Amino acid sequence: MSDSASALKGDRFIAYCTLLPSALILLLLVAIPTVLVAILSTQEVGLGEHSGPFVGLSNFIDVLTSDTFYRALVNTIIWVFGSVGLDMLIGTAIALLLSKTFFGRGIARAIVLAPYLIPTVVAVLIWKYMFHDIVGVLNYLLLKVGLIEKPLLWLTSANTAMLSVILVGAWKFFPFVVLALLGILQAIPQEQYEAAKIDGASAWQQFVKITLPHVLPVFLLTAMLRTIWTFHKFDIIYLLTGGGPLDSTTTLPVLVYQKAFVDFETGNAAAIAIVTGVILAFLLGIYFVLIKLAEDKQ
Repeated sequence: MSDSASALKGDRFIAYCTLLPSALILLLLVAIPTVLVAILSTQEVGLGEHSGPFVGLSNFIDVLTSDTFYRALVNTIIWVFGSVGLDMLIGTAIALLLSKTFFGRGIARAIVLAPYLIPTVVAVLIWKYMFHDIVGVLNYLLLKVGLIEKPLLWLTSANTAMLSVILVGAWKFFPFVVLALLGILQAIPQEQYEAAKIDGASAWQQFVKITLPHVLPVFLLTAMLRTIWTFHKFDIIYLLTGGGPLDSTTTLPVLVYQKAFVDFETGNAAAIAIVTGVILAFLLGIYFVLIKLAEDKQ
């Protein structure tokens, strides 16, 4: 065996030894619980029980024929697309602004990151006060400018509850989009913009021909990553509305909680979790495809 082959074998051994602790932790925290949930989904199990009678695919049939599941799925889609859409819109606009040179840019960047650093519980408490129908600042401002005639019941009305949680979700996580896009924006060679200006290109033409091709791969990856994270997001919705009113904000993660800890149908909750996992696996597959396309692009 040559020296180079021996060195390569030694490097691989060191790499495997380095990765082994992380692999074991993932096995304990992800793989084993997933297998246990899959087993529970085939049993009729109540709260606090470790096993029960085997029912096969009965739980999955109950889930896939339940109006409650499809209502939660629709709510999840609305929540994901609404929150991620606002995330990407606000984050892209602010990233483009912060990529420019102006006085106080460092302070502005620090302020933009604040929502992402605030703990979720604290953020929810702040927004609950802002959404309050009597003392909330949002109703006060809307009444002041004449956009509404009476206070809105932001979190207790089925018409506005989903909009409320979408606003909070977008506010909390748009800084992630800013961070992701700001890095690629600052990596664009300025010589390209200077050459475009000399050729008489307008600001819009510079954006379409220079900025967009550079940003698009990272934009797509960020949007997909935010979609996956938002899809299984539980804490913001549960802390704000608990899934109500009238199940108007009950998403799939909230439904799993309700089935397991309110209805005491652990097997049914496990089946919903498995179906949700399959959906997330599909989204993760799209994510890896986008990563490959982005690598090829760059």
